[in-house]
Amino acid sequence: MYVHVTGTVTEPTQLASHAEEEVRVLRELKDDGIVLSAYRRHDRPGAFLLVEADSLQDAHDKLSRLPFAANGLVTYEYTEISPL
Repeated sequence: MYVHVTGTVTEPTQLASHAEEEVRVLRELKDDGIVLSAYRRHDRPGAFLLVEADSLQDAHDKLSRLPFAANGLVTYEYTEISPL
């Protein structure tokens, strides 16, 4: 299943100390075929991701590896989607 994930930054002042590890884990998730694409928002701090997972819970579990999420700096909203 495909999942559109909207990430909202809740603690922008604390991101810098986790940024390097966030990039490393995101790269792993992309290499593993879990995160298909990721985009930074320009209107406010946050991101959009396209994720492939077995379920919404599976997507949540996999993205919880990201340091921003694990440290409560970002919250995610998960929406199941399908190709047109």
